[in-house]
Amino acid sequence: MECVPCVRNVRFRALQKALLCLCFITFLLLFVINREQILQRVAHSFPAINPSYYELTVVLGNLEDTRRHTFAPNKSLKVATQESEIPIKSNKETKVLPVLTNKRTEQLESAKHSKTNTKPPTVTAKASRITSNHSRIIKSPNVPRNSSGIIESSRVTKENSEKAREISTTFSYLGDAYGWDNTYLNSSCPNRTREKLRSDTFNGTFVKDIPILQWKKHAILSEYQRLKRYLGTYGWKGVTWQVLNETLNLLNSSHSGYLFDTWKGHSPCVRCAVVGNGGILNNSGMGAEIDGHDYVFRVNGAITEGHENDVGKRTSFFFFSTNTLFNSLYAYKKYGFHKIPHSQETRFLLLPDHDRDYLLVRAALTNSVIDRGRDKGKRPSNYFGSNLTTEHFKILHPDFMRYLRNRYLWDPIINTKNRDIYRPTTGASMLLLAVHTCDQSRPG
Repeated sequence: MECVPCVRNVRFRALQKALLCLCFITFLLLFVINREQILQRVAHSFPAINPSYYELTVVLGNLEDTRRHTFAPNKSLKVATQESEIPIKSNKETKVLPVLTNKRTEQLESAKHSKTNTKPPTVTAKASRITSNHSRIIKSPNVPRNSSGIIESSRVTKENSEKAREISTTFSYLGDAYGWDNTYLNSSCPNRTREKLRSDTFNGTFVKDIPILQWKKHAILSEYQRLKRYLGTYGWKGVTWQVLNETLNLLNSSHSGYLFDTWKGHSPCVRCAVVGNGGILNNSGMGAEIDGHDYVFRVNGAITEGHENDVGKRTSFFFFSTNTLFNSLYAYKKYGFHKIPHSQETRFLLLPDHDRDYLLVRAALTNSVIDRGRDKGKRPSNYFGSNLTTEHFKILHPDFMRYLRNRYLWDPIINTKNRDIYRPTTGASMLLLAVHTCDQSRPG
């Protein structure tokens, strides 16, 4: 009889241990499920001791000047920092790494070494021109260029170097650092739409020299290394160097780096009409006014036949991705959309979000069939027509799409593990593209 309490005690202790283990396992599961929210709260509470969220951008000497710009839309992610540059010498090029120093840490270091006189190192850097030697650049008389025929990035100056120091860190997956292209800064139009983006209304989100298009001059390994970490339309992750290099080197004319290669310069302002597919123009009678612009943008299921009085009939730019192209041909077929707009003035403006987009352009410009992937065996000439030239295709730059997402088309999903499935719509991207390139834009 004396052993009965002992047995009960043993069972009670065993049950107690089992409950403790169950509670511990439950706690671990809750932590794993909510780890992103917990880490973000910790990051915001202790920014000075959380360097893992700082993004260090490598600037290669033969790249366009890559700078970090102030990230305005999501202010909760901002950690005020200052930037200094440390040169690292190698055999062939100089890498400049921005060193991000948190203000709190900087104050502690300053107090610690207050008795030591130090002078900051002087760093000078020259932006090298992006060139490639294995294919010839075809000069265009309508595009601003230098003596070599290449639209060249602006040089590093004291002014833009000082501006580059006014930065904020963001989570590294956002990639809020971009190349540098001054192609659209030479307009003499007195009342440009893009100038309104520089106002206080947009809180510093506008970047005047953001790269818009990608072409032959971007087909270099160092640029590929910079952008291959970003997935989909935001970079070249998932696109092999061979496919990218072959495709971009087919875009070997300076026309490929400038949207308005047919501009005749009759007036100082390039006027654009941006036409969507929402049906708002039904019975509007605005067709003639739309066609009266210098350039007309259309997207995806761009139905004009039978509706010319309302939407016009001209198509200067057909904006699409490979995915939206085939989806539109299927979904809008019952409404009369049997083929994409095609005329002598039409340029095909591609928003790439997969390697299939680059494979499509490569096959189109070589008048061949797509040789791999989900579109294997398809012939692009069946959709775009035959006798295609380099000037017919223009491809948006990944930096531009990341810039649009980060600063104008932000969505809370970007801060979650499902961020890779988010992409701005083709319609919104087309409108913002027109605003950044045209002197005067009118949506319809």
